[in-house]
This record gives sequence, C-alpha cells and structure tokens, in this order.
Amino acid sequence: RMSSGNQPSTGGDDDAVGLRLAELAANLERELQDVASLEREDLGRGSWVLTPNDQGAVGVAWIDWGDALHLEVLGGHGGRWELGRDDSDLAFLIDVVEAVVEGRVTETFGDRRSRVTVTMPDGSTESETGSGPGGSLPRPFWTRRGRVVHYSAYR
Repeated sequence: RMSSGNQPSTGGDDDAVGLRLAELAANLERELQDVASLEREDLGRGSWVLTPNDQGAVGVAWIDWGDALHLEVLGGHGGRWELGRDDSDLAFLIDVVEAVVEGRVTETFGDRRSRVTVTMPDGSTESETGSGPGGSLPRPFWTRRGRVVHYSAYR
C-alpha cells in the first residue's frame, strides 16, 4: 500500500516509533558530538549509523523499515537483530545502542563467525551469533577458544 510521495503508509508524522527513533538520533548527536559521528541515510523510513572516534569502541546502526526494525553492532559477523516495531522492540533497540555507547559489549571471534553479547541496563545479557561465508559449519566449543574483544565506551 502506497500513499502520496511513494512512501509506505505506516502512520505518517504521528508515528510514535518513528518519532522516538528521530528523538534518539537527535539526543545521541547532541550528547556524543565530540566522541562520535551519526550519519542518517534515506533507507526505509530512516537509517542511522553511529560511529565512534575511539578505535577501541564499536559502531552501531539501525534501520526503520516501516514495519520492522533492523539493529546491528558493527564489529564482526554477530550482533544483528531483526525486530518488530512495537514498544518492546524499540526499548530493546535503545538499550542496545546505549550499551554500545557505554561500552557494555563484548564480541567473541571464531573461524568466520562471531557472537556479540550486550549487557542490558538490568544486568541481563543478550547475545546474537552471525557467520560469514563458510561460517555456518559446526565448530564445537568455538566460543571457549575464540578471541574475546571488550569494546570501549565512547567516552
């Protein structure tokens, strides 16, 4: 279904999730202007890439597809979440972005794969494993033998 301007009709300017994502981006840009850069691209209803100045920190990107959200920690292969677009999905995205900024992220690297683990505000952890070409072959215990990187806080 398309509305005028060839934009998907997903609620328009009164879209609460879209407004909160724009607010998140504006706050991050203001608060982190001396330690990171935020780029916005016209992909979906909006795409943002937050890149730290510190080489020891990791970037994070998110896309609002209008009916879903995509979140990615920009380290290795892991750390990609496909989310819905309700309040709990938005809260998860914001918590992960804040964890990245605050340096509460580790990544375990194995052969053509990695697992990102994010420590959430309540102390729980969320992990997501991804793989590159050939990385889906079974490798028992790779997380025990893998190289672990603890990413720095932006500040």
